[in-house]
Amino acid sequence: MKHTIREKYTLAFAGLMGVLILVLCLMNSLCMERYYVSEKTGTMEETYDQVNLLLQDGSLGEETTYYSVTRLLENANISGLITTSGGVAYSFGFEVRLEQQMADLLLGQANDRVEVLESKDQYVIYRGYDSKLETSYLLCIGFLEDGGACLLRISLASLKETALISTRFTWIVGMVLMVISLFVVSILSRQISGPITRLSHIADRMAHLDFSARYEGTEDDEIGLLGTSMNHMAEELEKKVNDLRRANEQLQKDIREKVKVDEMRKEFISNVSHELKTPIALIQGYAEGLLDGISDDPESMSYYCEVIVDEAGKMNQLVRKLLTLNQIESGINQVELVDFDFTSLVKGVLHSFNIMMQQKNITVEFDSSKKVIIRADEFMMEEVVRNYISNAVNHIDGERKIVIQTLETQEKIRFSVFNTGQPIPEKDLGNVWNKFYKVDKARTREYGGSGIGLSIVKAVMDSHHGKCGVYNTDDGVCFWIELKRTELPAVVAQPPQR
Repeated sequence: MKHTIREKYTLAFAGLMGVLILVLCLMNSLCMERYYVSEKTGTMEETYDQVNLLLQDGSLGEETTYYSVTRLLENANISGLITTSGGVAYSFGFEVRLEQQMADLLLGQANDRVEVLESKDQYVIYRGYDSKLETSYLLCIGFLEDGGACLLRISLASLKETALISTRFTWIVGMVLMVISLFVVSILSRQISGPITRLSHIADRMAHLDFSARYEGTEDDEIGLLGTSMNHMAEELEKKVNDLRRANEQLQKDIREKVKVDEMRKEFISNVSHELKTPIALIQGYAEGLLDGISDDPESMSYYCEVIVDEAGKMNQLVRKLLTLNQIESGINQVELVDFDFTSLVKGVLHSFNIMMQQKNITVEFDSSKKVIIRADEFMMEEVVRNYISNAVNHIDGERKIVIQTLETQEKIRFSVFNTGQPIPEKDLGNVWNKFYKVDKARTREYGGSGIGLSIVKAVMDSHHGKCGVYNTDDGVCFWIELKRTELPAVVAQPPQR
């Protein structure tokens, strides 16, 4: 900022005051004499008329008339010489010089330089220079109505000195006034520039998207109106910027979600293609073998058919699980909360795994005598229990034992399924809930797993606002779920029919 408003106003006012003082002094020096002579000429004309009027009403020999004329001339600071028709002369002021000057003028013996300023029938006004006294003067010579003569004189001796003194006085007063005015202008300009500076700072903060600044001035003039307008603008801009920021955040979120969905879609297609590739290849291979008549042995043909049926079953199971997962995640399968005995549901699922557990010599520990009432979607919770138990059966090893527990607290109900066997690598614990994720792909393929079961568990628990998890122990793996505990219902639903 090269020059502030305060500096500009102060300099401009100082310059204006200086010019005015200079013009005033020049006018005083150049024009004061003319003005003074003009004013005094008018005074002499007026004085002459009044003297003429006074002598029409009385004689200078009368005391009253004499003192009236004297007072009139003294008030006008005029020297005078008046002669009556009888030849008697009365002087007022500089008597000797007036008589001599009148005689010189009447006899035409005056050597002074004179200039006629005003000439009328009754009187003539001169401006002259008295060489003997070395001074300028104004002189009025006229004839009165009573037959006498009148000579009036005003000295101009002190005119130049008065003009010089007046000029000096004007300079002194002007400089004092200039200093006082500059001080006043400085204060006033500060009062004007201060709010403007604050408004400038507010505008700068607004330019950097800081709309919290507000103008707090109380002026009721244009600056106050501007401050109010800027406050209103800041409020509106803050609202608009916040709206834009929220819209931008939502847009960024939508973009990230879209990218995530696209990635999930690509991953889903890739995983489904990978899962279906092997059974389709096997089905195609064995079907072509049957068509080509590779073997006429009924036992071999039966084996081919069993493989085709088995792989088709795996494909059917995969598609069914995908449909279930999609319906849960998309909300097509609405959660229907009912109150039911969770223990009875677990018993029913265990019963369906009896033959498989007997074949694998699996021992199950589960307290089926304890009734546990929960509020949830009964068929979805059955899917959770079935996936946990199936996962435990397919990955069991070591002591070949499964421990199922249901723990209740005042706030939640926890259901866990533990199986002995190899622990899950720590790096894979967080990924087991992802679709198609398999820790041991060869073993999963062996029992026909698709890697979707735990994803279904996660989707079910999310729809119930519950939790699920897994952790390793010294001799196995434990999967668990948690639901918020609710008040005991008045009516308990019957176990699902199979």
